[in-house]
Amino acid sequence: MKDFFYKYANRDDLIAIRTSTNNITYKELFNSTEVLSAKLSAIDDLTNRFVPILSSNNSEFIRITLALWNKGFVPVPINTRWTEIEIESVLTRHKFDLVFYENIFFDKIKNIKVKKFSFDELSSLPGKEIKSTSNDEALVIFTSGSTGEPKGVVHSFNSLANSTINGAEILNQNISDRWLASLPFYHIGGFQIICRALASGCEIIIPDNLETESLKKAIQQFNPTHISLVSTQLQRLIECDTKLDKSLKLTLVGGGFSEDELIINSDKIGWRPIRVYGSSETASFITAASAEEIRKNPGTVGKPVNNTKIKLSDEDEILISTSSLFSHYLNNPEETKSKLKNGFYHSGDLGKISGEYLFLEARRNDLIVSGGENVNPYEVEKALMEIQGIKEACVFPIEDNEWGQLVACAIVADKEISDEDIKKELKSKLAAFKIPKKFYFVNQLPKISLGKIERERIRVMFRTEK
Repeated sequence: MKDFFYKYANRDDLIAIRTSTNNITYKELFNSTEVLSAKLSAIDDLTNRFVPILSSNNSEFIRITLALWNKGFVPVPINTRWTEIEIESVLTRHKFDLVFYENIFFDKIKNIKVKKFSFDELSSLPGKEIKSTSNDEALVIFTSGSTGEPKGVVHSFNSLANSTINGAEILNQNISDRWLASLPFYHIGGFQIICRALASGCEIIIPDNLETESLKKAIQQFNPTHISLVSTQLQRLIECDTKLDKSLKLTLVGGGFSEDELIINSDKIGWRPIRVYGSSETASFITAASAEEIRKNPGTVGKPVNNTKIKLSDEDEILISTSSLFSHYLNNPEETKSKLKNGFYHSGDLGKISGEYLFLEARRNDLIVSGGENVNPYEVEKALMEIQGIKEACVFPIEDNEWGQLVACAIVADKEISDEDIKKELKSKLAAFKIPKKFYFVNQLPKISLGKIERERIRVMFRTEK
């Protein structure tokens, strides 16, 4: 199924990648990929099939991904917002023996005992022939886990390709279309922008960065036909009066909570939003709803796409069977067994079904989705409890129109400690998006008879707080 993404490799009349400084045709991209593939043999330590890549959204990331695919290796995009400690934990736990990195992220890995190759070093290696190996595994995407450790979601070429095939009626792609690379490539939503574009001969427009002003500039300069955003990005682009071209076909809006009002209002001004629901495990979206469908069915995350079946367990957990489903969690057979049962992925999300439409009641158990990033509250609580003076902590989400959800925490302290002191302590332990934005100091936390903190009760206590 790898050939699904190579169909346009010889087309020198189609732009594959467009940036503010240059354009690369499909033929140029794939020819340069072949050259880079030959250089991989000069790396003596390239023995692990899984190769981490620490990079922002750029053309080199795409080249390296294709070069690894050419030789049977599996790219493992690393979250660039993780701290050095978080990156080291993942590299060590999975015994990754080297990492490819963009120069601007060297400080995040310089003290980690692992082989490192910058993009510049890769380009300067001598070219040698390396034997290709057959491998259907195509990608590992890390997502938050129930124990606080990120889980490596392993996808095959089949599952990545099937995601595009299943969503074809929604996406409506052709070779004249242009995808804005508006989500990080280390997220499944961002990586699938690459896959969808390659499969249909579309352009991949790479903005200078993912800040609002750069996205606005790229939208207005290059007129993408397809955009994929989290609700925070969409809200900010609307607020800064981003001008849209009539060629825009759709804007996928996913990555967590989005207000019906945002979808409906953005539709009125030309964004053509499609609310989508999915996860890293499903290779992006498996349901979709237009603004019109949301008007008629408030709160819905849509109908299942093709080759997808959704049902509810007796406890209303959303169970998903789809041809785009992941194969397993990397080095985690226990978690794989608990989530994949009888051909269905047990999502951990709670929902209801009315007619053809799915409604999401609670997202991924206790995970907090803030600005499209998953935050595990237990990981944050563990870091909080390491701070001197904090006796108890409970981390929970607060709904927010801009971010979808904010990370908040209720704290019992046995000495005086300020928000800023806590943030300063957490800065070296957690990525910035995981650090609580709201702090509530209380004398005690509500608990059940067994001493377990009543997380949902605490969430209700502070639901109306701003």
